[in-house]
Amino acid sequence: MNLGRIIATFQKESILARRDLIGLLMLFIMPLAMIIIMAIVQDVPFRDYQDVGFKVLWCDDDQKSVSDSLINYLAPIKQIELVKEIKENRISRAELKNRVERGDYPVGIYIPRGFNASIFNKVNRIVNYVGKANGNPAIYPVNPALDSIKMQLYFDPGSKNTYRIALKQSIDKLLFRLEYDLLISRLSNGRQIKSSSENKKNLFNPAGGVEVVASQNEIHYGIVNSVQHNVPAWIVFALFFLVMPIAGNYIKEKDEGNKVRVSMTPGSYLDILLGKVLFYCTLGIIQFIFLFISSKLILPSFGLPDLIIGHHAFLLIIDAVIITLPAITLGYLIGVLFRTYHQAMMFASILIIILSALGGIWIPVAVLPHWMQQIANISPLHWSLELINDTLLRTFNLSTWLFKAAVLTGFGILFILLSQILHSRSIA
Repeated sequence: MNLGRIIATFQKESILARRDLIGLLMLFIMPLAMIIIMAIVQDVPFRDYQDVGFKVLWCDDDQKSVSDSLINYLAPIKQIELVKEIKENRISRAELKNRVERGDYPVGIYIPRGFNASIFNKVNRIVNYVGKANGNPAIYPVNPALDSIKMQLYFDPGSKNTYRIALKQSIDKLLFRLEYDLLISRLSNGRQIKSSSENKKNLFNPAGGVEVVASQNEIHYGIVNSVQHNVPAWIVFALFFLVMPIAGNYIKEKDEGNKVRVSMTPGSYLDILLGKVLFYCTLGIIQFIFLFISSKLILPSFGLPDLIIGHHAFLLIIDAVIITLPAITLGYLIGVLFRTYHQAMMFASILIIILSALGGIWIPVAVLPHWMQQIANISPLHWSLELINDTLLRTFNLSTWLFKAAVLTGFGILFILLSQILHSRSIA
């Protein structure tokens, strides 16, 4: 062991680090930003959704006391905002279903006619059972036909299963509380239930009054599963990692002097930039198709559900083009912004992780705190995932799809214009 050589190497590395202070700072600043974002995101499940806000469409065709009681139970819950009217018009069941399936709202609650009667019918059955256990005859009418009338929950087809389960369980508990209060009011004379433990357990079925209604796509293709959610999400994530080779190649060109030689040739540099965008866009489409086909063929061999592509497969190719555009242009923008390869790689890799966390790639945007949901709108990965979900999962709506495609195209144009401006200034 040569101590002098160790010290000399240490000094050399410290000198190289001081020459690239920005890259050195990135080793601290970007990981810190990622830790903060991920801590907030991962904290949501541990808080059991206590700070999560849900905008819930509400349609009540029953207009009875049970519905009013449910509204009173829901009103103190700050996480739930009931939307009963849109543009001062009462929401119909058809509009509720349409808006939720398009992804305009995450969930809708529909109260059918006869729901009030079904709840009282259930309470009557229990009261009669109590009376029979105490030697008294049944005194309240019971209609078995009313048992089929249930509150209906409609979910955005893009919502994940954990989100559906959490909200359904909350509604189940509220219904249980309502039924219990009605039962106590009828048993106020103090009579006690005398029954076996098994019969006691079956007096109330907390999930008996709520059913989740599948969307049209879910009826046709089956309930959305983990494959339907995760494959599009991670393909979007993979496409945006094109940022790294693009930024790296740009910086290598600067280091090798190619940028200066290209700038000295006649014509606009924007032409060259567009040619590169075209090449990487083609590469992104090939990557997109390969990942989709591979997922469909390989995942079932691991016991996972089949990936259902549906009737709009041709639109997925257009989705790939639109999504790849901001990914490519963001790569060039990062390449223009940074001087060294290591600066660009460090920044690009962690930026994509942060944008994916904000964009719903790992955790649904709907369960994030409200202020983070607003920040998610600046993530092109969020809009990319929404675009694919509109094509694969939701009831397709052209105007909604065009809007999201326009947002992503706007990101791409903004990034390429900024790249051109910054490139021109660096040459000057």
